[in-house]
Amino acid sequence: MGTITRINTRLNLEWEAQHAHTESDYGFAGIVTGEEFLALLTQAEQPVLRGFIEEAVSGNEAVERALLHYFQGMAVNAVHTCKGLRYLKSIGQQDEALTIAVHSLWETIKTYPLQRTSSVTGNLQMEMLKRITRSISAKMPQIMAEQSYGDFEIAESIHSENCNTVAEGAHPMECRPHEDSMGSPWIEVMRVLEWAVKTHAMSVEEAKLLGQYTSATTKERHELAHQLGLNSTGLSDKIQVLKRRLARRLASAGIERGSLV
Repeated sequence: MGTITRINTRLNLEWEAQHAHTESDYGFAGIVTGEEFLALLTQAEQPVLRGFIEEAVSGNEAVERALLHYFQGMAVNAVHTCKGLRYLKSIGQQDEALTIAVHSLWETIKTYPLQRTSSVTGNLQMEMLKRITRSISAKMPQIMAEQSYGDFEIAESIHSENCNTVAEGAHPMECRPHEDSMGSPWIEVMRVLEWAVKTHAMSVEEAKLLGQYTSATTKERHELAHQLGLNSTGLSDKIQVLKRRLARRLASAGIERGSLV
């Protein structure tokens, strides 16, 4: 908790020193100080808030930074409520947990899907939580390899997809765990990947790649292929080879494959 407070203090001190009392161009809000812009945000209806989000997506860095400050509590709340981030806290990686949450929020502000015209705050939270889930799934194989836990304990602790639904009537800054999350495909994938790393059926890098691919969108899979110097077909073939190898190892061990293949 102390680490999170220090990080938040640093962000808040930066805001206070560089933005709160300094006039900047806040788009259609005009030339105002950061404090004055936050006052406008506090009273903004959804259409106006969407307009400010659009300013951030268009590259207005002053609006972008102000929105990060305004919604910062959303990222902090995710650290306390999303299981993947809580797990990082539990092994002493509080800084990493909050970094993931804040980075996910910041990237979501910059790339907000403008075609969504209603419930700006809810959509912002949903997109942030999706990014958190993907970040956790990419990092977890390495973290699992470094921790000395039993075969399936960690998977129970790392699932963050349970935060992908905001309960009806919930405060927009809150993330409510989903009651059925432990039976989701994502947790099955992570159980299998954990087992694969710990039994040396798959290297950490291979498990990381399979975790990234499994949780990625179509666009992200194209980007992943490009990073690896492959085309989409080449990456798909590589993934299928990994899946078949893993399926054989699981079958020989008498373990169900779950949702991975």
